[in-house]
Amino acid sequence: MSRIMLDFRCPNGHVGEDFVDSAAQTVVCPRCGATATRLIAAPRIALDGISGDFPSASDAWEKRRESHMRKEKRNQERHGTYD
Repeated sequence: MSRIMLDFRCPNGHVGEDFVDSAAQTVVCPRCGATATRLIAAPRIALDGISGDFPSASDAWEKRRESHMRKEKRNQERHGTYD
């Protein structure tokens, strides 16, 4: 069985992490000794910046693209087309 880092909370409100077997549902709270239960954590996902699902990444991509297009236009005006 693999060991992973999980979040746990005891009935007294103490929240902490513990490196446990992936099947572990409870641990002993290191602060008060009560039984702490496993918390459900939000998944870590990477959203696509170009699709608009992640607005700040999409905005950054658009700014880089505009800058690149300005440079390309300037180069084209100075040196002709790239055909």
